[in-house]
Amino acid sequence: MKSWGRAITATGLLLVTTFVLAQGPNRDLGNQFPTTPSPSQGPGSAGAISLDVNLVNLDVVVIDKNGNPIGGMEKKHFKIFDDNVEQTITNFTTVEAPLTVVAVVEFTQLGNYMSNIYQSVGGFIASLRDNDWAALVAYDIHPTLITDFTKNKGQVIAGLNSLRNPTTSETGFFDAVYDTLQKLDKVDGKKAIFFVSPGIDSISRHTYGEALKKAQASDTMIYGISMTQLYRLYHPNLRSDLEIELLAADNQLTQFSLATGGTTFLPKFDTEYPAIYEAMNHQLRNQYTLAFIPTNQKKDGKFHKIRVVVEDLDVNHDGKPDGLKAHTRQGYYAPKS
Repeated sequence: MKSWGRAITATGLLLVTTFVLAQGPNRDLGNQFPTTPSPSQGPGSAGAISLDVNLVNLDVVVIDKNGNPIGGMEKKHFKIFDDNVEQTITNFTTVEAPLTVVAVVEFTQLGNYMSNIYQSVGGFIASLRDNDWAALVAYDIHPTLITDFTKNKGQVIAGLNSLRNPTTSETGFFDAVYDTLQKLDKVDGKKAIFFVSPGIDSISRHTYGEALKKAQASDTMIYGISMTQLYRLYHPNLRSDLEIELLAADNQLTQFSLATGGTTFLPKFDTEYPAIYEAMNHQLRNQYTLAFIPTNQKKDGKFHKIRVVVEDLDVNHDGKPDGLKAHTRQGYYAPKS
Protein backbone atom coordinates (compact mmCIF):
# COMPACT_ATOMS: atom_id res chain seq x y z
CA MET A 1 0.00 0.00 0.00
CA LYS A 2 1.27 3.46 -0.81
CA SER A 3 2.19 6.14 1.72
CA TRP A 4 -1.26 7.77 1.35
CA GLY A 5 -2.96 4.62 2.65
CA ARG A 6 -0.57 4.25 5.58
CA ALA A 7 -1.01 7.86 6.66
CA ILE A 8 -4.82 7.77 6.78
CA THR A 9 -5.36 4.39 8.43
CA ALA A 10 -5.94 5.71 11.94
CA THR A 11 -8.03 8.77 11.06
CA GLY A 12 -9.86 7.04 8.20
CA LEU A 13 -10.96 4.05 10.25
CA LEU A 14 -12.16 6.29 13.06
CA LEU A 15 -14.31 8.34 10.72
CA VAL A 16 -15.57 5.38 8.73
CA THR A 17 -17.00 3.72 11.84
CA THR A 18 -19.41 6.62 12.23
CA PHE A 19 -21.34 5.44 9.16
CA VAL A 20 -24.19 2.93 9.32
CA LEU A 21 -22.98 -0.61 8.68
CA ALA A 22 -24.21 -2.24 5.50
CA GLN A 23 -22.93 -4.49 2.77
CA GLY A 24 -20.47 -2.91 0.35
CA PRO A 25 -20.87 -2.98 -3.42
CA ASN A 26 -20.80 -6.26 -5.32
CA ARG A 27 -18.29 -7.04 -8.06
CA ASP A 28 -20.33 -7.52 -11.25
CA LEU A 29 -19.53 -4.23 -12.98
CA GLY A 30 -20.47 -4.21 -16.62
CA ASN A 31 -23.18 -6.85 -16.75
CA GLN A 32 -25.91 -4.23 -16.72
CA PHE A 33 -24.27 -1.57 -18.88
CA PRO A 34 -26.32 -1.30 -22.08
CA THR A 35 -24.95 -1.94 -25.52
CA THR A 36 -25.83 0.56 -28.22
CA PRO A 37 -29.43 1.46 -27.29
CA SER A 38 -32.55 1.06 -29.35
CA PRO A 39 -33.96 4.35 -30.69
CA SER A 40 -36.82 4.41 -28.20
CA GLN A 41 -35.30 2.96 -25.05
CA GLY A 42 -31.63 3.48 -24.32
CA PRO A 43 -29.53 6.35 -23.03
CA GLY A 44 -28.08 8.68 -25.58
CA SER A 45 -30.46 7.49 -28.27
CA ALA A 46 -32.08 10.84 -28.97
CA GLY A 47 -30.32 12.51 -31.87
CA ALA A 48 -27.85 9.63 -32.38
CA ILE A 49 -26.49 9.51 -35.94
CA SER A 50 -24.62 6.71 -37.65
CA LEU A 51 -21.62 8.24 -39.42
CA ASP A 52 -18.92 7.11 -41.82
CA VAL A 53 -16.09 5.28 -40.07
CA ASN A 54 -13.55 7.82 -41.40
CA LEU A 55 -15.41 10.76 -39.91
CA VAL A 56 -13.90 12.26 -36.75
CA ASN A 57 -16.50 13.85 -34.44
CA LEU A 58 -15.62 16.53 -31.91
CA ASP A 59 -17.69 18.02 -29.11
CA VAL A 60 -16.37 21.56 -28.67
CA VAL A 61 -16.96 24.06 -25.86
CA VAL A 62 -16.13 27.73 -26.45
CA ILE A 63 -15.31 29.79 -23.38
CA ASP A 64 -14.36 33.43 -22.87
CA LYS A 65 -11.49 34.76 -20.74
CA ASN A 66 -13.70 34.49 -17.64
CA GLY A 67 -14.51 30.81 -18.27
CA ASN A 68 -18.09 31.43 -19.43
CA PRO A 69 -19.41 29.10 -22.18
CA ILE A 70 -20.32 31.01 -25.34
CA GLY A 71 -23.21 30.11 -27.63
CA GLY A 72 -24.27 31.51 -30.97
CA MET A 73 -21.09 30.68 -32.91
CA GLU A 74 -21.29 29.58 -36.53
CA LYS A 75 -19.35 27.09 -38.64
CA LYS A 76 -17.36 29.92 -40.25
CA HIS A 77 -15.91 30.85 -36.86
CA PHE A 78 -14.06 27.52 -36.43
CA LYS A 79 -10.94 25.92 -37.88
CA ILE A 80 -9.76 22.35 -37.24
CA PHE A 81 -6.13 21.24 -37.48
CA ASP A 82 -5.09 17.58 -37.57
CA ASP A 83 -1.36 17.35 -36.76
CA ASN A 84 -1.15 21.06 -37.73
CA VAL A 85 -2.79 20.46 -41.12
CA GLU A 86 -6.05 22.39 -41.57
CA GLN A 87 -9.08 20.21 -42.30
CA THR A 88 -12.42 20.83 -43.96
CA ILE A 89 -15.32 20.92 -41.51
CA THR A 90 -17.94 18.61 -43.04
CA ASN A 91 -20.53 18.64 -40.24
CA PHE A 92 -21.55 21.37 -37.82
CA THR A 93 -24.44 21.38 -35.39
CA THR A 94 -25.54 23.05 -32.18
CA VAL A 95 -28.49 20.72 -31.57
CA GLU A 96 -28.90 20.04 -27.85
CA ALA A 97 -29.32 16.37 -26.97
CA PRO A 98 -29.87 14.53 -23.69
CA LEU A 99 -26.75 13.68 -21.72
CA THR A 100 -25.55 10.25 -20.66
CA VAL A 101 -23.50 10.66 -17.47
CA VAL A 102 -21.72 8.15 -15.26
CA ALA A 103 -20.83 9.39 -11.78
CA VAL A 104 -17.77 7.50 -10.51
CA VAL A 105 -16.80 7.78 -6.85
CA GLU A 106 -13.94 6.36 -4.83
CA PHE A 107 -15.34 4.18 -2.02
CA THR A 108 -12.44 3.34 0.31
CA GLN A 109 -11.23 3.96 3.82
CA LEU A 110 -9.38 6.96 2.42
CA GLY A 111 -12.79 8.59 2.35
CA ASN A 112 -12.78 10.68 5.50
CA TYR A 113 -14.55 13.13 3.22
CA MET A 114 -17.47 10.81 2.40
CA SER A 115 -20.04 13.46 3.31
CA ASN A 116 -18.42 15.75 0.74
CA ILE A 117 -18.70 13.00 -1.87
CA TYR A 118 -22.41 12.55 -1.12
CA GLN A 119 -22.94 16.30 -1.42
CA SER A 120 -20.98 16.76 -4.64
CA VAL A 121 -22.42 13.74 -6.50
CA GLY A 122 -25.94 14.29 -5.17
CA GLY A 123 -25.88 17.94 -6.13
CA PHE A 124 -24.70 17.22 -9.66
CA ILE A 125 -27.25 14.44 -10.22
CA ALA A 126 -30.01 16.73 -8.96
CA SER A 127 -28.94 19.34 -11.51
CA LEU A 128 -29.52 17.00 -14.47
CA ARG A 129 -32.61 17.35 -16.65
CA ASP A 130 -35.53 14.94 -16.84
CA ASN A 131 -34.44 13.45 -20.17
CA ASP A 132 -30.80 12.89 -19.16
CA TRP A 133 -29.50 9.41 -18.33
CA ALA A 134 -27.28 8.73 -15.32
CA ALA A 135 -25.51 5.76 -13.74
CA LEU A 136 -23.42 5.39 -10.59
CA VAL A 137 -20.15 3.46 -10.25
CA ALA A 138 -18.11 3.09 -7.05
CA TYR A 139 -14.58 1.76 -6.99
CA ASP A 140 -12.06 0.51 -4.47
CA ILE A 141 -9.94 -2.43 -5.68
CA HIS A 142 -12.49 -2.88 -8.51
CA PRO A 143 -15.02 -0.58 -10.19
CA THR A 144 -18.58 -1.69 -9.39
CA LEU A 145 -21.89 -0.70 -10.95
CA ILE A 146 -24.17 0.57 -8.16
CA THR A 147 -27.04 2.05 -10.19
CA ASP A 148 -27.61 1.20 -13.84
CA PHE A 149 -28.57 3.84 -16.40
CA THR A 150 -31.81 5.54 -15.48
CA LYS A 151 -33.67 8.81 -15.93
CA ASN A 152 -34.88 8.53 -12.36
CA LYS A 153 -32.50 10.72 -10.37
CA GLY A 154 -33.91 9.37 -7.11
CA GLN A 155 -32.58 5.89 -7.97
CA VAL A 156 -29.07 7.26 -8.41
CA ILE A 157 -29.27 9.16 -5.11
CA ALA A 158 -30.54 5.98 -3.42
CA GLY A 159 -27.55 4.09 -4.83
CA LEU A 160 -25.25 6.77 -3.49
CA ASN A 161 -26.84 6.56 -0.05
CA SER A 162 -26.38 2.77 -0.05
CA LEU A 163 -22.59 3.15 0.10
CA ARG A 164 -21.58 2.40 3.68
CA ASN A 165 -18.66 0.83 5.52
CA PRO A 166 -15.79 0.76 2.98
CA THR A 167 -13.52 -2.20 3.68
CA THR A 168 -10.18 -1.33 2.04
CA SER A 169 -7.74 1.52 1.53
CA GLU A 170 -6.52 0.15 -1.81
CA THR A 171 -7.72 2.06 -4.85
CA GLY A 172 -7.81 1.09 -8.52
CA PHE A 173 -8.30 4.54 -10.05
CA PHE A 174 -6.78 3.74 -13.45
CA ASP A 175 -8.97 0.64 -13.79
CA ALA A 176 -12.04 2.77 -12.98
CA VAL A 177 -11.11 5.22 -15.74
CA TYR A 178 -10.35 2.53 -18.30
CA ASP A 179 -13.31 0.25 -17.59
CA THR A 180 -15.91 3.03 -17.47
CA LEU A 181 -14.68 4.50 -20.75
CA GLN A 182 -14.80 1.04 -22.31
CA LYS A 183 -18.42 0.56 -21.27
CA LEU A 184 -19.39 3.97 -22.64
CA ASP A 185 -17.86 3.07 -26.02
CA LYS A 186 -21.10 1.12 -26.55
CA VAL A 187 -23.35 4.15 -25.97
CA ASP A 188 -24.19 6.79 -28.56
CA GLY A 189 -24.85 10.50 -28.03
CA LYS A 190 -23.30 13.10 -25.72
CA LYS A 191 -21.48 11.33 -22.89
CA ALA A 192 -19.56 12.37 -19.81
CA ILE A 193 -17.93 10.78 -16.77
CA PHE A 194 -18.05 12.70 -13.49
CA PHE A 195 -15.21 11.55 -11.20
CA VAL A 196 -15.23 12.38 -7.49
CA SER A 197 -11.84 11.11 -6.45
CA PRO A 198 -8.39 12.08 -5.18
CA GLY A 199 -6.90 10.44 -8.28
CA ILE A 200 -4.67 8.15 -6.20
CA ASP A 201 -3.94 4.66 -7.51
CA SER A 202 -2.37 1.75 -5.63
CA ILE A 203 -3.51 -1.51 -7.23
CA SER A 204 -4.82 -1.14 -10.81
CA ARG A 205 -4.23 -3.72 -13.51
CA HIS A 206 -3.96 -0.91 -16.04
CA THR A 207 -1.14 1.62 -15.97
CA TYR A 208 -1.58 5.38 -16.07
CA GLY A 209 -0.33 5.35 -19.67
CA GLU A 210 -2.88 2.73 -20.72
CA ALA A 211 -5.74 4.62 -19.07
CA LEU A 212 -4.61 7.91 -20.65
CA LYS A 213 -4.41 6.29 -24.10
CA LYS A 214 -7.94 4.98 -23.60
CA ALA A 215 -9.11 8.50 -22.71
CA GLN A 216 -7.38 9.96 -25.78
CA ALA A 217 -9.19 7.48 -28.01
CA SER A 218 -12.59 8.14 -26.42
CA ASP A 219 -15.45 10.44 -27.40
CA THR A 220 -16.53 10.69 -23.73
CA MET A 221 -15.65 13.83 -21.77
CA ILE A 222 -14.19 13.39 -18.28
CA TYR A 223 -14.98 15.92 -15.56
CA GLY A 224 -13.47 15.61 -12.12
CA ILE A 225 -13.76 16.94 -8.61
CA SER A 226 -10.49 16.23 -6.81
CA MET A 227 -10.66 15.37 -3.11
CA THR A 228 -6.98 16.14 -2.46
CA GLN A 229 -7.63 19.73 -1.42
CA LEU A 230 -10.02 18.50 1.24
CA TYR A 231 -7.41 16.02 2.43
CA ARG A 232 -4.92 18.87 2.78
CA LEU A 233 -7.54 20.82 4.73
CA TYR A 234 -8.05 17.91 7.16
CA HIS A 235 -4.30 17.23 7.41
CA PRO A 236 -2.47 20.61 7.24
CA ASN A 237 0.99 19.24 8.14
CA LEU A 238 1.56 16.63 5.46
CA ARG A 239 4.87 14.88 4.98
CA SER A 240 6.70 15.88 1.81
CA ASP A 241 6.26 12.44 0.18
CA LEU A 242 2.49 12.61 0.73
CA GLU A 243 2.35 16.10 -0.73
CA ILE A 244 4.20 14.91 -3.82
CA GLU A 245 1.76 12.01 -4.16
CA LEU A 246 -1.21 14.38 -3.92
CA LEU A 247 0.25 16.72 -6.54
CA ALA A 248 0.81 13.77 -8.89
CA ALA A 249 -2.79 12.63 -8.30
CA ASP A 250 -4.17 16.08 -9.13
CA ASN A 251 -2.13 16.06 -12.33
CA GLN A 252 -3.38 12.58 -13.32
CA LEU A 253 -7.04 13.49 -12.91
CA THR A 254 -6.45 16.78 -14.75
CA GLN A 255 -4.70 15.04 -17.66
CA PHE A 256 -7.63 12.65 -18.12
CA SER A 257 -9.95 15.65 -18.33
CA LEU A 258 -7.71 17.56 -20.74
CA ALA A 259 -7.37 14.53 -23.01
CA THR A 260 -11.15 14.38 -23.44
CA GLY A 261 -12.02 18.09 -23.50
CA GLY A 262 -13.40 18.13 -19.95
CA THR A 263 -12.34 19.96 -16.79
CA THR A 264 -11.06 19.01 -13.33
CA PHE A 265 -12.00 21.17 -10.36
CA LEU A 266 -10.00 21.44 -7.12
CA PRO A 267 -12.47 22.68 -4.49
CA LYS A 268 -11.41 23.42 -0.92
CA PHE A 269 -14.82 24.13 0.59
CA ASP A 270 -18.38 22.81 0.31
CA THR A 271 -19.59 26.24 -0.78
CA GLU A 272 -17.76 25.81 -4.11
CA TYR A 273 -19.85 22.84 -5.25
CA PRO A 274 -22.90 24.73 -6.63
CA ALA A 275 -20.69 26.82 -8.89
CA ILE A 276 -18.97 23.63 -10.11
CA TYR A 277 -22.29 21.97 -11.02
CA GLU A 278 -23.30 25.10 -12.88
CA ALA A 279 -20.01 25.27 -14.78
CA MET A 280 -20.20 21.58 -15.74
CA ASN A 281 -23.81 21.87 -16.87
CA HIS A 282 -23.12 25.00 -18.90
CA GLN A 283 -20.16 23.36 -20.61
CA LEU A 284 -22.04 20.15 -21.36
CA ARG A 285 -25.14 22.00 -22.63
CA ASN A 286 -23.35 24.65 -24.69
CA GLN A 287 -21.43 22.41 -27.05
CA TYR A 288 -20.82 22.54 -30.77
CA THR A 289 -20.47 19.26 -32.66
CA LEU A 290 -17.94 19.45 -35.47
CA ALA A 291 -16.76 16.68 -37.76
CA PHE A 292 -14.15 16.22 -40.46
CA ILE A 293 -12.73 13.50 -42.69
CA PRO A 294 -8.94 13.44 -42.14
CA THR A 295 -6.86 14.20 -45.19
CA ASN A 296 -4.31 11.72 -43.84
CA GLN A 297 -6.00 8.36 -44.39
CA LYS A 298 -3.06 6.17 -43.33
CA LYS A 299 -4.26 3.22 -41.24
CA ASP A 300 -1.20 3.12 -39.03
CA GLY A 301 -2.81 3.29 -35.59
CA LYS A 302 -0.90 6.46 -34.70
CA PHE A 303 -2.18 9.24 -32.46
CA HIS A 304 -3.23 12.44 -34.26
CA LYS A 305 -3.19 15.72 -32.33
CA ILE A 306 -6.26 17.87 -32.86
CA ARG A 307 -6.41 21.62 -32.45
CA VAL A 308 -9.63 23.61 -32.82
CA VAL A 309 -9.30 27.37 -33.24
CA VAL A 310 -12.25 29.70 -32.79
CA GLU A 311 -12.34 33.29 -34.04
CA ASP A 312 -11.86 35.70 -31.15
CA LEU A 313 -15.02 37.80 -31.41
CA ASP A 314 -16.44 40.64 -29.37
CA VAL A 315 -19.46 38.69 -28.14
CA ASN A 316 -20.32 41.08 -25.29
CA HIS A 317 -20.11 44.14 -27.59
CA ASP A 318 -17.70 46.15 -25.46
CA GLY A 319 -15.40 46.91 -28.39
CA LYS A 320 -12.75 44.33 -27.44
CA PRO A 321 -12.24 40.63 -28.29
CA ASP A 322 -13.34 38.37 -25.45
CA GLY A 323 -10.41 35.93 -25.43
CA LEU A 324 -12.43 33.05 -26.86
CA LYS A 325 -10.88 29.59 -26.73
CA ALA A 326 -12.18 26.22 -27.95
CA HIS A 327 -11.94 23.17 -25.70
CA THR A 328 -12.18 19.67 -27.15
CA ARG A 329 -10.40 16.34 -26.91
CA GLN A 330 -6.69 16.40 -27.66
CA GLY A 331 -6.76 13.95 -30.53
CA TYR A 332 -7.68 10.51 -31.86
CA TYR A 333 -6.03 7.27 -32.91
CA ALA A 334 -6.12 6.37 -36.58
CA PRO A 335 -7.49 2.92 -37.41
CA LYS A 336 -4.90 0.21 -37.84
CA SER A 337 -4.98 -2.10 -40.83
